[in-house]
Amino acid sequence: MPRSRSHAAHSIPKAVVDTNLFVRGLLKGPVTLPLIQAWKAQRFQLVTSESMLVELFEVLARPKFARYFTQGDTRELGDLIYERAEVVEPRVHVTLCRDPKDNIFLDAAIASQAQYLVTGDDDLRGDETLIATMAQMYGVKVVNVPDFLEQLKSK
Repeated sequence: MPRSRSHAAHSIPKAVVDTNLFVRGLLKGPVTLPLIQAWKAQRFQLVTSESMLVELFEVLARPKFARYFTQGDTRELGDLIYERAEVVEPRVHVTLCRDPKDNIFLDAAIASQAQYLVTGDDDLRGDETLIATMAQMYGVKVVNVPDFLEQLKSK
């Protein structure tokens, strides 16, 4: 029995999660909170990169968010990410997205061979060419949170 459990741990999907979803998760958004909970429950392996983390913590440090969560909340999230996430250093840098700032998510997904890029960003989700290229060339599905959570249920 223990053998199958360890096998199951290796078969959980890898996913790059757009940093704005972590911000929404900290804001206790009804769509994103289940995503954060699924990650904490180790239903998927979170993949990130240093450039994504820099962006995340720059956004979280903005004064407009100070009333929603504390520095302690931000620190706790950071600790959890560094403890549990796979942090990759992309060697390939693509320019597939019409918003160049969003290419960091694609780079991390490619570098880690993630199965999913979870995002609410229309620059990523609304670009059929980008979605097809990521799926065909790199095996990465670009999905929104509800679709990703549905995929996790079927695993």
